[in-house]
Amino acid sequence: MLLSFSVRRGKEEARTMLFSVPDQAWWWIAAAATVAAVITFVVLPPEPDEVPEAVRAAVERNRRAGKWGAYLGVPVLCAMAGLTALVRPEPAPVVLFLYSVAAGSMPVALLPIRRRMYRHYFAQLQTPGSKITLDRLSATWLYSILGIAVLASTAAVMSATYEPRGL
Repeated sequence: MLLSFSVRRGKEEARTMLFSVPDQAWWWIAAAATVAAVITFVVLPPEPDEVPEAVRAAVERNRRAGKWGAYLGVPVLCAMAGLTALVRPEPAPVVLFLYSVAAGSMPVALLPIRRRMYRHYFAQLQTPGSKITLDRLSATWLYSILGIAVLASTAAVMSATYEPRGL
């Protein structure tokens, strides 16, 4: 009886611990994740010395157009996702947690394979009509990191918000 009570009590404590952080702290965490995502998309484009001479004009033209997307588009999309936390019937910390995981996983997923992605992008610019593809290592890394983020955040939310059923 005592063992059963302590195990049940431990599960309840673990379940409520994830979202025991105050709502305002989740907003700050989401804001920090947004800043990390915006910085990632600002840092992501190649430096001018990394670009082959043959495609430098095309890359610079695309970079100017993409810079506005990074500075304005990403924060607007992030704000819309954050406002979802106010509209949804779920408690705000749950939505903000999922948002923070999604925004925080972008730098981890994209920055390590940045140079490999641009190598393929430059090759595509030099041969118009070809597809932009990822090599196996980059694709595996990207899909693994994002898949782990999705699975881990889903498991965390489910374990923290749903009561286990007795069999």
